Amino acid sequence: MPKAYFVNKREAARAFNSDDDDDDDELEQLDLDATYQKDMVLFCIDAGESMHRIDPATNTSPLYSALKAAASLMQKKLISSPHDHVGVLIFNCQDTLFRSAKPGEYYKGSYELQSVRQVNVPDTYNLKALLSRAATDPKHLRTVLPPANKQMRIDWALANAGVAMVAAANAGSKRVFWITDNDDPHPMSSDPKATKARRACLDKMNEFRKIGVRIEPFFINPTDGAASDGASTSDLSRGFEVNRFYADVFAQYDDDFEDAEARSQFRLPAGFGKTAAEQLKGQEPRRSLWDSAVRFQELEDDIATRETPKRVVFNIRFELAALDAPTADAQTQKQGPAEEQLPQARMRGRKWQIGIKGYSLVSRTTKGNPVKVIVDDDCGELKEVVTHQHYIDANSGKPLSKEQVIPAFQFGNSSSLRGQVTFTPQELKSIKSFGMLPCLKLIGFRDRDDLLRFEWNVKHAYFIYPSDVEWKGSKKTFTALLNSMVSKGKVGLGLFMPRQNVVPVFVAIVPQQEELTEEGQQVAPPGMHLITLPYADDVRDIPTNLLHTEDAKDAQVDRAVAFIERYQKKQPFNPDHYPNPALNHHYAVLMATAFQEEPPAGPTDLTVPQYATIRKRTAHLIQEWHASIDEDPRLAMVAEASSKQAKTSTGVRKTSFEDDSEILDLWQKGKLSAYTVAELKSACEFYRLDGKGRKADLLVRLDAHIRKQRKG
Repeated sequence: MPKAYFVNKREAARAFNSDDDDDDDELEQLDLDATYQKDMVLFCIDAGESMHRIDPATNTSPLYSALKAAASLMQKKLISSPHDHVGVLIFNCQDTLFRSAKPGEYYKGSYELQSVRQVNVPDTYNLKALLSRAATDPKHLRTVLPPANKQMRIDWALANAGVAMVAAANAGSKRVFWITDNDDPHPMSSDPKATKARRACLDKMNEFRKIGVRIEPFFINPTDGAASDGASTSDLSRGFEVNRFYADVFAQYDDDFEDAEARSQFRLPAGFGKTAAEQLKGQEPRRSLWDSAVRFQELEDDIATRETPKRVVFNIRFELAALDAPTADAQTQKQGPAEEQLPQARMRGRKWQIGIKGYSLVSRTTKGNPVKVIVDDDCGELKEVVTHQHYIDANSGKPLSKEQVIPAFQFGNSSSLRGQVTFTPQELKSIKSFGMLPCLKLIGFRDRDDLLRFEWNVKHAYFIYPSDVEWKGSKKTFTALLNSMVSKGKVGLGLFMPRQNVVPVFVAIVPQQEELTEEGQQVAPPGMHLITLPYADDVRDIPTNLLHTEDAKDAQVDRAVAFIERYQKKQPFNPDHYPNPALNHHYAVLMATAFQEEPPAGPTDLTVPQYATIRKRTAHLIQEWHASIDEDPRLAMVAEASSKQAKTSTGVRKTSFEDDSEILDLWQKGKLSAYTVAELKSACEFYRLDGKGRKADLLVRLDAHIRKQRKG
């Protein structure tokens, strides 16, 4: 058998361990190219005369604000959702440009500033450069995107938006952000085709619904700093009236303002710098559904907190029972009334199973692997290096095919081919999975208190929910099982294999009922949590010094409660308010380098405790609590016992061995297990034994070697 090696050792290790790695993170690898996981957004921005008005306070126009929102969304999606698609379409413009469609497929008056495609640095950089130029020269946007001499029909603009969306790739979420400050583009008094345009818009909206595109309006109040360019005072004071044209088109009505006087007195909530949720707290105005001032802030907050979306991790079957044959009772139940029958579930062979989907509610966000690039001499751009892996015969140097390389395991001390046991890839998969296919098998039920222990929680849980796509009746069966487990206080025990090439594990199936607030809003969805249970060798014994601890006295407890209550925040903990400082700084440096900006000086860490405030509020209370602990006479007894234990244990803590006298002494007493894993590996190294494996494997290996030496 020829020996083979990889041309790249690092890549070899990664490839060799890819099929054998049953680490928890393997469950989180997702197909980001899947259509149901992409989000497609098209900014459809009005470029009419009113959108070019300059606000004297900010020296910018509404068109600048809309483009800035698009650039901000693209920049944040580069990090949070790099596989999403974003486009920018300007309508009501004098120039016409459509890159994603052929002539004759679109109406004139629209300028496709950026076609709907995957977010990337060049497109974002070009849009930010346009905004940078417009910030220094407010009239630059009027030069680049001049307004049309005549109002473009809104149904034509909607049709162009549909063309841009259809020309793009498929996605799970398709949205069009409609941004304008003109509340009556087709007035009934002056436009003879106003009625026709309204009906045509309704037809276009029906077409959008059929293809799964959602229109989200962002209406800009024309009173926001637009008191120039000859606009009448009456037009500017009334604000944006959605009921004039867009109410029926987008099904957004301004029911909170019944007359013109109330509309003229409308003001945004105080403290508008806060989040949109805080602004609208205590009030339910429909205006917040389309007002751009609120919607842009909500969009900003949504992108900031949606860095790790909850997506489907696995889609498998849930085997509830294995039936040998239909019994007489089952036949009677089939023929019984409908209310007495069990919920429908798919029967395949002799298995009763339903379909479920699993969600990972908690996952660790990492920086990601770096990409190797080279500079193309022809165009001067960076291009990703394409790597190829292949095996090389160590003796002849000839390349080997994948079929010629066979996995082998060392058996015994012989290094020859006789000491190597070979397996085919199919045999290895069968050994790892015990011949099981990806599924969740229900083994039985236990009382909730008997099965779950806190120290058995070795990894995060998964949330499962039924799916009727593959197996009809799954939701009914799942609901019946969930209600029965909750009413009886039971927890399920199952065998779980989420995907191929993963070792099956035992899980606790914990039911969760739906929780609603008094207003009827859902707090917790109905479903079940899969909690991975450890194997016997995964659970360590509790240290002897922790088996018994002294209880605190009432006075000590009261002093501890005093400073805890003094520095206890009223609002619940929200992890979205404490971003990862290392990740944020990493991405900030990447963005600054990509957009040729000044990199940040250092990370902003919001997780650092407020030591000054803690010291000011609770310093004296904490000192009193420490004093009560130090005065306790039991503290001296505990310190004396721990010092004795440290003296007795230091004698067996070795990192290397010069002779085996101590090893043999502990072996004769049967106390080799007192060594740590590192010490056992050192002992194996002393005897020139294999140091791989768990603690139990090392103990067996050392015991067998010492027994063999004694017999010899």
